[in-house]
Amino acid sequence: MLTFDSLPQARVVRTGGQLMTPPRAPPPPRSPMNERMREALAVAVGLWPLTGVMLLAFALLALAGLYSSP
Repeated sequence: MLTFDSLPQARVVRTGGQLMTPPRAPPPPRSPMNERMREALAVAVGLWPLTGVMLLAFALLALAGLYSSP
């Protein structure tokens, strides 16, 4: 016999006369290694403009040094 007990059911909460769904459950906690990798990726993505500007500045200094020599 087929039962539907294992299927998750949507819960509806009545708040102030309005039907609202309850907030989602918080996600499971991440492992410390996963958290550090995520932070490193966030820093790398967040600092790419600064890295690009620094590389451009060093390239312009190198070209200025090459073309100003006799």
